[in-house]
Amino acid sequence: MLIHMMIHILIKFWMSANKKGEIVELKLLSHWKAKHYKIFEYNDIKNLKVFEISKYFKKENIDIIMILNNKKPYYLITSKDIIEVLLMHMDEMTVKELIDKYPKKFITLKENESIFDAYKLMRTYNINYIIVVDEEGKFKNIINYDYLATFLAEMAIKDEITGLYNRRFFEFLIEKYENSDYDIGILFIDLDNFKNINDTYGHNIGDEILRKVGFTIKSSIRDLDYGFRYGGDEFVTMLFTSKDVLKKVAQRLFERINSIKINNIKLSASMGGAHYKSDSNSLKEVIKIADKKLYEAKKKRGELVI
Repeated sequence: MLIHMMIHILIKFWMSANKKGEIVELKLLSHWKAKHYKIFEYNDIKNLKVFEISKYFKKENIDIIMILNNKKPYYLITSKDIIEVLLMHMDEMTVKELIDKYPKKFITLKENESIFDAYKLMRTYNINYIIVVDEEGKFKNIINYDYLATFLAEMAIKDEITGLYNRRFFEFLIEKYENSDYDIGILFIDLDNFKNINDTYGHNIGDEILRKVGFTIKSSIRDLDYGFRYGGDEFVTMLFTSKDVLKKVAQRLFERINSIKINNIKLSASMGGAHYKSDSNSLKEVIKIADKKLYEAKKKRGELVI
């Protein structure tokens, strides 16, 4: 239920951005990268028997065989189809016989449609697969509902540039852990003069720096901890640990981020942190304390204050 709620929030956000002309290319079906199928031309596979094509599913870890006729979608065989045929002891049946005996209809979408259109269509009509075609009706890709729902759920809680979690998910976790028994350390990270870097070197270099910082944060914390892009050039980490360990991690992260150098641009960052339980019994109050510590660090320019 939470996943679907996040996806619906994301769709509303996209629709709003779409009206402003801010469509991100990744949201088009033509940019969908997940591949979980194998392609055959009808004439190359029509005389193969079911037991022969069943081997492809396991060997190549796929869940669909897409059959084309002159590069256009013709028939779709799923792993479920194979299991049902084998259970009926029809493994000697050829692909041609299978298609003749069990004809199928499928829905196609043009590749310039959005993944959100595909999601809404699949949800509305309870469809597991949609086939993506170009303007000439030639096959381009297959959208699997489970893959798509997972992808959209990730988009709803993650920052597109850095791969870190976003501010919305951070605020959700703050509510979740407000009265928890965990020790939680919060670190706010702000990149010094990032606006000047963007203005001087352009947004491509700026995005490269943001990605590098995101990678540095992810590689400096454990899987059970969280890293967020809070907005613009500000980042946050949520660490489930003691205050002593928080200080050690913060120092290591501070040194790593301040050692980042891209295109002869030396990065500088300020950091402020606080600890839930040690500094306050309210996680929301800890956020305020960490934010104040960040402000102190920025006044000192490129410092770490906990």
